[in-house]
Amino acid sequence: MDVQRYISSGLIENHVTGLLSESESREVLGAIQQYPEVKALADAVQVDMERYIQLWAAKPPAGIKRQIMERLHKNEAEDPVSAEPETITAASDEDTFSENTGSGLGLNLSQLQIWQYSAAAAIVLLLGSVVMNIVSYGNSNSYQQQLSSLQAEQASLLAEKDALKEQLDFTQKENGVMKDPSFKWIRMPGVGKHTGIVATICWNPQSKETFILAQALPEPPADKQYQLWAIVNGKPIDAGVFELGSKAHTVQKVKAVDNAQVFAVTLEKKGGSPSPTLEQMFVAGKVAG
Repeated sequence: MDVQRYISSGLIENHVTGLLSESESREVLGAIQQYPEVKALADAVQVDMERYIQLWAAKPPAGIKRQIMERLHKNEAEDPVSAEPETITAASDEDTFSENTGSGLGLNLSQLQIWQYSAAAAIVLLLGSVVMNIVSYGNSNSYQQQLSSLQAEQASLLAEKDALKEQLDFTQKENGVMKDPSFKWIRMPGVGKHTGIVATICWNPQSKETFILAQALPEPPADKQYQLWAIVNGKPIDAGVFELGSKAHTVQKVKAVDNAQVFAVTLEKKGGSPSPTLEQMFVAGKVAG
């Protein structure tokens, strides 16, 4: 027989507290009788159990013995025939409910029964704690997911707010440009085979600010981009690239231009070119006056 199994597995403790089945208890009792070390552990557990009971014992209410004895004497007086049995019962009850001056139980329960109930209560509390921990963990995960979702939604709203503010600022700027008499409006009709299309330049000769409204240019290929040129004293000056799509009907700011006589738009590689591709010129217009 593996003595160590009894010592380390908790069988002895469960036997003392009455938590084993009848067959398991018989097996443990045999081991206790056969092996001194098993018996020593069983005795130690029993002592610890008794100390625990004494530590948490509840003293019976004061005068309980007197009240019981008075009730027994009253019953004897009312029923003389059964006096003798009542006397026996009284003696038994007196022994059971003997009034303690220390920390004894004074209850009609054996120490072993109380230990069993205490162990069962501890198990119930432990299981309850485990369940509460599981529920709390699940709630924590749920709250964390909700927090992450709210944070993502907040970031999206902030980005949308910034985009709307930028759009509002640009709209106000656009309205200011259109109402400012310092700006000149130069219409650029289509040239060559591109007849029928048009774009418009808004240019301030004093501040050199330049904007383009590319309201009628065709959408370029994915690897191409329109580029604006200012012709100054016969020399083309890069005025920057611009977008179409959602921005085709808005005024887009390009590079500052000084002393331009003509504006033109060519189709170049994406990102722009250092010099214009003349055969890819789409629109052009002279600055009046």
